[in-house]
Amino acid sequence: MAGLIIGVVLILIGCYLVFGAQPFVHWAAGLWPRPRPSDRVGNLLATNFIIRFLGRRGAAAGIALVARHFA
Repeated sequence: MAGLIIGVVLILIGCYLVFGAQPFVHWAAGLWPRPRPSDRVGNLLATNFIIRFLGRRGAAAGIALVARHFA
């Protein structure tokens, strides 16, 4: 039963990270006090990728836990 609950929580958190990463990165870019050179913009894109990638991994782990519970 704990695996099912943890799986559902991981799916929800993973989906939030996948679909909510872009507004977070735009918010973080707005906090930057000066214009961003082109090499710094790459860091923001990498951060967006990392957040979405970890969200996908979390969602996949949650799906695996839920599937294992029902198998």
